[in-house]
Amino acid sequence: MLSKKLLAVLALVTLVYLALPAPVYAYLDPGTGSFIFQMVIAGLAGAALVIKMYWGKIKGLFARLFSKESQRSKEETDA
Repeated sequence: MLSKKLLAVLALVTLVYLALPAPVYAYLDPGTGSFIFQMVIAGLAGAALVIKMYWGKIKGLFARLFSKESQRSKEETDA
């Protein structure tokens, strides 16, 4: 019982510590937003390329999964 209370207090203290703002001495120039945007677009394009490359394997996997499921349901209804 004591450990649960201690864990709850520790979690509360951690959340309060993380919620309080701390001064940050950093400068973000206008190019930073553009760079982040480019990284997001590149990540999406890379994910699309990977999906395109492996589309046949992904489609085959789902086809096998659903064909087994439909065969099982057929066997259950026939019995």
